[in-house]
Amino acid sequence: MRNCFGFGICFLLISLWSGCAEPENEKAFQYLFMGHIYDWNQGNRVDPRLESADFSRFDQVWLGGDICSRTTEEPGTLDYLDSLFDLGSSRTQWTLGNHDLLFGHQDRIETYTGRPTFYAAWINGICLVVLNTNYFWYYPSTPAQDNCAAKSRQLELIRSVCDTIQQASHLVILHHHALLAGLITDRGGQQIKAFNANYPDPAVTCDSASLFTETVYPMLTAVQNKGIQVIMVGGDLGTKAKKFSYRTAEGVVLLGAGLNNSLDPRYAPEYVTSFDPDQVLIFHHDPQAGRLDWSFITPEALPKK
Repeated sequence: MRNCFGFGICFLLISLWSGCAEPENEKAFQYLFMGHIYDWNQGNRVDPRLESADFSRFDQVWLGGDICSRTTEEPGTLDYLDSLFDLGSSRTQWTLGNHDLLFGHQDRIETYTGRPTFYAAWINGICLVVLNTNYFWYYPSTPAQDNCAAKSRQLELIRSVCDTIQQASHLVILHHHALLAGLITDRGGQQIKAFNANYPDPAVTCDSASLFTETVYPMLTAVQNKGIQVIMVGGDLGTKAKKFSYRTAEGVVLLGAGLNNSLDPRYAPEYVTSFDPDQVLIFHHDPQAGRLDWSFITPEALPKK
């Protein structure tokens, strides 16, 4: 896999991969996505069911954010997470959740991963974009005027990838907080509130007019119209729903999966409304056929060490 640490370099690579990509071998790949995986009982631990899982059985591990509830409070927590997920490996991608940055110290996470918190990467014919949705503004008010340069760079990353992508079979976007949630509706047209927090459509920069659906969704549909399947995967799930799979009218696929059942139901806050079995996502990738399929399983069904 090639990581793109500078977004200008990444755009160049994506546009040139049609001529310089190495031939893919004929094997199939499996990728694991897990969201909202913290242990409710210990702020510096993941759900205990994951500690016994054998993540080496997957070609990629995609972390959907809120890995611990107090991820950066103590430096040793990142040592622990590194022992589980090998955070600096090219096999591990992490889209940050609000709990991951609850105590700040984004620089500590970047030190362990060796990557910025938003970037694009090429994975076996898939263009993967990892977002930092903590930069988005999810409230119906003027966005806070902070990190404005980083927010603009992240939007430019999305725009440039969508403008230049050519040879990828899929564009997969990993995010934590709810995106395009207003498009997830039942047959009667009512929004399905699957995410833990179903905020209004977020502004993606310090400009309050830069709403994600209005600004970014047309870029994604343009990619979809090129014949490249767009898949968005969200990790802020578990309290209200454990999973969802939805295809928009324009063909963009929206997926989500999350955990929450380390919480004792006797002490559950009111906003926790589901104790259905927790879910993770398994992606099955056949690059030769250009196929990327997925299935949901429970954490208990993951391979063991």
